[in-house]
Amino acid sequence: PQWTNGLYPTQLDLVARILDGEDLLCCMATGGGKSALFLVPILILHEMTRNSHLYPNLPTRALPPGIVVTPTKGLAANIVLELKKLDIMALAYCHETVTEARMAGRNLVLEIGECKTWNVVCVDPEHLRDKAWREITAYDVYRANILYGCVDEVHLINEWGSEFRPPFKHIGRFFRGRLPPSASIFSLSGTLQPGSATKSVLSSLGMLGDNFYMFRSSNERPNTQFIMEPLQHGVGGKIFPQLLNYLNSRRKAVVHCRTIDDVLRVYLYLWKSLPPGTHRLRRIKMYHSLRDAEENEEILRLLDEDPECQVVIATIAFANGLNVRSLLDSISVGFPDTVDQLWQEKGRVGRDTETAARGVVLFLPSALAAAEKQIAGESDTRPTKKSKTKRATKPLEQAKVEILIEKICYIAAFNRIYKNSPLETSTLDCIAAERRFPCSLCAARDNVHLEFPAPPLPPGIELPLFVAPPAADPLSLLDKKFRLTKKEREQAEAALLEFGGTVHRAERKLPANRNRPKSSYFPTSLVRTILDKLLTLDSLSRLETIHTSWVFATGYRVRLYAVIQSLQATIFSQRETARLERNAKQRATRQKKKAVYDSESEDEVDMQESVEESSSEEEADHPHPRSSPIPPPPKRTRRVLKEVTNDERPTRAHPPAKKAPRQPLQRASEVSESYRPAYKTSRRRGAQN
Repeated sequence: PQWTNGLYPTQLDLVARILDGEDLLCCMATGGGKSALFLVPILILHEMTRNSHLYPNLPTRALPPGIVVTPTKGLAANIVLELKKLDIMALAYCHETVTEARMAGRNLVLEIGECKTWNVVCVDPEHLRDKAWREITAYDVYRANILYGCVDEVHLINEWGSEFRPPFKHIGRFFRGRLPPSASIFSLSGTLQPGSATKSVLSSLGMLGDNFYMFRSSNERPNTQFIMEPLQHGVGGKIFPQLLNYLNSRRKAVVHCRTIDDVLRVYLYLWKSLPPGTHRLRRIKMYHSLRDAEENEEILRLLDEDPECQVVIATIAFANGLNVRSLLDSISVGFPDTVDQLWQEKGRVGRDTETAARGVVLFLPSALAAAEKQIAGESDTRPTKKSKTKRATKPLEQAKVEILIEKICYIAAFNRIYKNSPLETSTLDCIAAERRFPCSLCAARDNVHLEFPAPPLPPGIELPLFVAPPAADPLSLLDKKFRLTKKEREQAEAALLEFGGTVHRAERKLPANRNRPKSSYFPTSLVRTILDKLLTLDSLSRLETIHTSWVFATGYRVRLYAVIQSLQATIFSQRETARLERNAKQRATRQKKKAVYDSESEDEVDMQESVEESSSEEEADHPHPRSSPIPPPPKRTRRVLKEVTNDERPTRAHPPAKKAPRQPLQRASEVSESYRPAYKTSRRRGAQN
C-alpha cells in the first residue's frame, strides 16, 4: 500500500528469487528499498493464503515466518514499527522482550516455534547462539514454514566481527546449520565495498561458487550535498560553534558523535546556546545505547511528528539502518573509523528523494596530516612516548585516506571506492557530471552557492536561533571581592531555600497552584543565578533583570530583595570581622619576630665587643703589633642556625673525677730510642766493648 507505483524491476526480481529459496547478496543505496526484500515476500504469501484459488500450482506457506539479524536494538525496533504499518506482526527479540515475557509467564520459544504470533522476528547475533534459538529452529512447524534468514547491514560482519562483536562471524554457521535448505538466506547492505570486503562477507555466510546471486547498484546519493570542513576546535573540547550555522537553518538534523561522552558535551553546548525555557527539552535530544529502548523509539517518533523536535545527538547506534524520513542534515563531529560508517551516517538523511539533504563531516586536521603521511609512505607505526601501551598505532583505512586527501571531487572518490557504475561518468567531478548538488570541493572551485531552506513550520511555532554562549565563565569575570567563598555560598543558599519554602507554603493551597510542582515556586536556576551575582545586586531594578521568568516575582520580589540585602550585610560584616582578626594576628606575629630579632642582635653586639677587646689586648702585648687592623666580619642580619642545636645533657648524679695531670713532652732522642728493639743487637754489643 505504500508503493503507489509498485516495486522497481530490480526489487521484483529479488523478491521472486527469495520466494524461490535462492541465496543472494544485495548492495544498493541507503533508502533505495532494501527493506522491501523482507517485507514483500510476507505480504505475497499472506495474499496467496487468503486467495489460494487465484494462485493454483504455486508453492505457499500458511504461516510464513522470517528471521532478520540486526546489529542494534534501535534498528530492530524501527523495523518492527515499519512492519506494523503494513499489518505484519513483528517482534524485536532482545534482552528487554525476553525478560518481559519471562516475568509475564510466557514461553517465547513456543510462541515463535509455532509461527502463530509473529511473521518476522528481529534478533541480534548474540542471542542466536542461545539455547532458545536451537530449540526454536528444531520445531517441525517452524522448519516447514520458515521463509528466509536475512542479515541486515551485512558489512558489519567485517567491521564489528573481528574484535568488537565476534558473534557476527557466526551468523552464517547458524543459518547453514539450523535452517532447512528450502529457506532463502540473503544479506543487505548499502556500504559493502567490492573486493576483499565482499569476499570476506560471502565466505562468512557460506555463499561460494555459483550457489548464490549477487546484485550491486550505485550507492551514490544524488539528493545530498557532501561537505568536508576542518574542525576548528578539538573533539574533546566543550565548544562546537561550527554546528550553529547548520542548525540555525531550522532543518531537522542528526549530529553523529564517536562516544557517549562526546554526545553529552555537544548536548550541553547546544543547551547553553538556546535561551532558557522548556522548549530546549523538546528541541534537542540524545540517542545512545544507555537510554531505554522505549525512550529511543519515542525520539524517532518525535523527529517525524513533533515540529519542535529539531536536533538529535547520537552515537553509532543511530548510524545503521534507521529510517527517519524527516531528517535533512547529517553532521559528523570527527571522521569515523571507516568510510562505510561515514556513508551510513550520511544515509540517515534525505530518505525522500525529492528533498534536498546535506551530509557534513567536521574532520580533525590531525587526521588529514596522518592520511598525508601514510599515503607518502612515511607512516610511523611505533608507539609514541606518551603512549602507555606497547601496541603499534593502527594505520588508517585506505578508503578513509583517499577521502581525506581528495583534492578534486569527493563524490567521484566515493564512486571509485564503491565502483559505482557507470564508472565513465560516476568518477567525473560534480560539475562535469552535472550533479544536482555538487560537493564542497566542486562548489568552492566553481563558486556555486546553494540554499537549503527548512520546511515551513506550523502556525504559532517559532524556533529561536542558537547563539554561541560566552566563552568564559561569568563568575571568572567578576571582581574577586564580589565572589562568594564556598562557606558563604552555602550559607546564602540555605537562606534562599528557606525563603523558597516560605513561598511554597504560602501559595500551594491556592486553587491555581494545586498541581504545580514544588520546584517551580522558587526554581533552582534562579537560586544559582542569585548566588552568582549576590554581592552585585545593589538595587531592586537590577534584581528584576534576573527573575523575569519567575511566576511569583510580582508578589515576592520586594521580600526577596530584603533577604538579599540581609545576606549582603551579613557577608560584609563577616568579612570585616575576619579582616580585623587577620590583621591583629599578623601584627602580633610581626611583633614577636621583631622581639626575637632584637634580642639576638644585642647578643651579637655584646659578643663582638668582647672579641674586639680581647684582640686589642693581645696586640698590645705582642712584640710585633699588626701593621693594619683586620676588619671585623660582616654582621649577619639574622642567625642562620641557633647557637644550641642539640638538647642540653642531663645533669649527672655524681661529679666526674678529675683527670690526671698531663705528662711533659718527650725529647726527640727519647722518642727515637723507644723505636729500637728492646734486646741488644750484636752491633750494639760490639760498640759497648
